Amino acid sequence: MRITETILVVEDELITADLICDILIEEGFNILGPVKSAAEAIAVCEKSSVLPDVALCDIHIKGNESGIALAQTLQARFYCEIVFLTAFSDAATLKSAFALKPVMYITKPFSETQLLVAIRMAIFQLMQQRTGKPNGSTLSLTEREREIIALIQNGFSSKQIAHRLNISVETVKTHRKRMLQKNNLNSISQLVYLLHHIA
Repeated sequence: MRITETILVVEDELITADLICDILIEEGFNILGPVKSAAEAIAVCEKSSVLPDVALCDIHIKGNESGIALAQTLQARFYCEIVFLTAFSDAATLKSAFALKPVMYITKPFSETQLLVAIRMAIFQLMQQRTGKPNGSTLSLTEREREIIALIQNGFSSKQIAHRLNISVETVKTHRKRMLQKNNLNSISQLVYLLHHIA
């Protein structure tokens, strides 16, 4: 059974790619990559037993194919949501990128919060398409758990939540696991999605 969402990371700058993967892994996401080119991205997806839910694509990547062209292929073949990442924000690049209707367009340098918000928005949109509007009124959460979920919705990482609430990172992770177990859910993203639809 799937226990978390899978993010394909397409980024040809090694330091940036490692930073992105570290942040996403810390938050419990499964990672495909990082890869540096369109050819590598397609190959990784074809070989993986789990397809990406979200593709985080740098627009200017190695090889003959741009991140924008790759995103179009990924949408058509693997039905994943797209988040673009780039150091360029000129009109021509923006026009080409937005034609694919990405969930978000992040410009470098970016913050951890910006990255997490973009990924969670993409997953939220994907869940809407796949499941429609669920009823979250039966969720069982304590006051502290609702505090933590509210911070997650605002893009806070586990470390930031721990600092904000004056508790340890391990305590935050324990709360996250408990919330999933008692509500019979597979990921925090599912929980956030359900909470958003409580009447």
